[in-house]
Amino acid sequence: MELKASGELIGEIDLYDFDEQTGNCEVSYSVGPNWWNKGYATEALREVVRFAFETMNVHKISAAHNTDNPSSGKVMLKSGMRQEGIVRDMIRNAKNQYKDCAIYGMLQADYENSNTRSNSQGDS
Repeated sequence: MELKASGELIGEIDLYDFDEQTGNCEVSYSVGPNWWNKGYATEALREVVRFAFETMNVHKISAAHNTDNPSSGKVMLKSGMRQEGIVRDMIRNAKNQYKDCAIYGMLQADYENSNTRSNSQGDS
């Protein structure tokens, strides 16, 4: 991720773990603390979701966040993902502590339905 005006690097976003059999993949992102709560992660995730469904024809995108970081869950929700559950002790942090992660996902059908609704609302 980079700022449009200056080209300054502020974070990263990545689609990975593509499963050719199911058409599913995962997305992860991180943003530098100086740019938290400014909408950059949401903007980037929405664009990557659009690209994955419209260009790559992905079936499902999944993502996870440490439950100690609810702001990341808000980014996922704003991007159209739904929380699907919580996995206990999914990661171990730098302090060697196990942490739970919330799992989010979006199906291509969810994406298409949300775009149909927003397009029809924009027509009125």
